[in-house]
Amino acid sequence: MNFLEERIVKDGVVKEGNVLKVDSFLNHQMDIKLLDQMGAEFKRRFAKKPINKILTIEASRDRYCLRGGTAF
Repeated sequence: MNFLEERIVKDGVVKEGNVLKVDSFLNHQMDIKLLDQMGAEFKRRFAKKPINKILTIEASRDRYCLRGGTAF
């Protein structure tokens, strides 16, 4: 996912303790176009697998399932 790496380099902020903050485009504010690209990439990578569920560890990440799941 080079597009994600590029976005992290461009807009990610490294805080004290080497904490990478990406809240300007993935958490507090969401870039829908970027999330759609991520969903398309997941579909490409798992195209030969029978995906019928997307699970996350944290409930607040359900937005990623919703956007990423549209690719499937």
